[in-house]
Amino acid sequence: MTTASEGLSRRLRQTDFSEADCLSALRGEALPENLGNDVARLCLVAGIRQHLAFAKHSDVEELCALAGPMTFSRARNARLIMSNEIPTPEQMDGASSYPYCVWYPDLAHEDTYRKLVAAFPDMRYQVGRACAVAGYVDLYLELDLLPDVSIAEEAREAGRASCQGSLHIFNHIMATPVRYSVMNDYELTVELQTPKPGAFLNADTAVCARLEGRKAFNKAFGPWRYFNITEDWGIAETSTKIETVMLSDDESAILGVPLPFDLPTIHKDLLVLAAAAEGNVDRYVRLRRPHGSVAGELHCLVSGIYKSTAMALWLECNPDVMRMVAAAWDEDEISALRRAIYARHVMNNDTSRLLKTDPRVPDEELPYWIWYPTLPSPYTLVKIAEARPAMRQQCVRACMAGGHRWAYNRIMNMPGQLSASGNNDEEPPIPLAADPVMIYQAKLSLGRDFYLQDMKRRREEAGLELGRIRHAEKWKCRNPWTDQDASSTVLQGFLRDSSSEIAALDQFRGFFEETLASAEMGGIRFYLSSPLEMREQARASGGSLVVQDNVDFVTNPEALPLESGSRD
Repeated sequence: MTTASEGLSRRLRQTDFSEADCLSALRGEALPENLGNDVARLCLVAGIRQHLAFAKHSDVEELCALAGPMTFSRARNARLIMSNEIPTPEQMDGASSYPYCVWYPDLAHEDTYRKLVAAFPDMRYQVGRACAVAGYVDLYLELDLLPDVSIAEEAREAGRASCQGSLHIFNHIMATPVRYSVMNDYELTVELQTPKPGAFLNADTAVCARLEGRKAFNKAFGPWRYFNITEDWGIAETSTKIETVMLSDDESAILGVPLPFDLPTIHKDLLVLAAAAEGNVDRYVRLRRPHGSVAGELHCLVSGIYKSTAMALWLECNPDVMRMVAAAWDEDEISALRRAIYARHVMNNDTSRLLKTDPRVPDEELPYWIWYPTLPSPYTLVKIAEARPAMRQQCVRACMAGGHRWAYNRIMNMPGQLSASGNNDEEPPIPLAADPVMIYQAKLSLGRDFYLQDMKRRREEAGLELGRIRHAEKWKCRNPWTDQDASSTVLQGFLRDSSSEIAALDQFRGFFEETLASAEMGGIRFYLSSPLEMREQARASGGSLVVQDNVDFVTNPEALPLESGSRD
């Protein structure tokens, strides 16, 4: 006869997805039949945390008693605490069974938390965090905790919601000369033995407002936000979307000043993206999220690498960061970061990373835009063109952009000429002289007449005809000096703490990369440069204004065609 524990052990090995399993778990009705399914397990954690009767059910008790992952035990204990019941020593028999979050979705009474600390002293920082949310000043002071930055940020945000007790706790912590990092909301750890002194407020706290967003379950459900302090990834029957934050004038101002020691806001996504897009490695390293990526961070980093040697060098030394950022969008796009790094070094006239590596840099990681925003030496271009024929198209374009006629001639006269498009086995290679992308660049160059006539002569001598630009190469027909990161003629009334301020992620053709939208800072720079009265005028006019060359403002952006580089 199969015992209850044997039956549960068998169910823990069953991994098939079942919608009925998930619904019954979320509603606190029954354990999933297939307890080995990751989505069902998240639903079960959420159901236990939200339903006291379910948390106390014998089936849940038996599951928590099994040896193995303690996630269910922590969820059960959290629910008991938030329902003003203190878990028994058998239920919380070690640190692995201590829940991290005991203040969401519900707060316990102050005396419950006081009894909890008396029974389990190592839970004192979780209780201090609950005090910050609830404004339990007396209990917080009784705990005599080190001034922890996550508790400070939680208290500040609760204080902004008119909880005076929370504001008192925040002020108490901020009055101390040294603060500590005890709680870590990314790793769900509480460092009681050797907490880090000298910590600062850095918007790395999963404050309660962040937890209100929920996401409906499905078969492919997985991590979707920065924090998981409830251990259920905010899974639910239906989604609840948190409105995009409109930054205040004080929050937006941080974009244009040195970072304060303590960030005065919990909203830093736009700060991360702007630091990445501008290649400001100091700001980026401080602000970036260590275990997650902001939407659009990959797109912004590509742009920032082209602008900043420091950013290129730092990422080279931190390949794990590159992999994490790329994986948040498409893990194959790590090649975009590598191409940007190679391009930045080429523009610095260093070819060692590109030409002297073992194994050889694959063709798909060879950079294209190697002459913006810095023109490399013509000697560098000739050297690359000789060593990597697949890069001759961009090397010749760089020569034309820089007016290097001798280097242009040297490369054009190299044997076995191929354009970059010749990498496609399905299409025949096009000699450089007949490449329409080359003609496009020639028309942009100061020496356009020379280059156009020379390529025409070469085509006639070889009996070649000029074809049309291939669809796969249309993204290359751009003028970086006018098309990349241009100024904006649209003034927004507010900046949003969102990637939409920098990159249109739904567009799959950008400047530096064919498959990645470009990072454009023009709208943010316009906003930062504008006086407050102009922003207020934009707010009063429906959220934005369009400025034309005569500096007159138009309240209806649809009435006028926006100039190149404008933000819609």
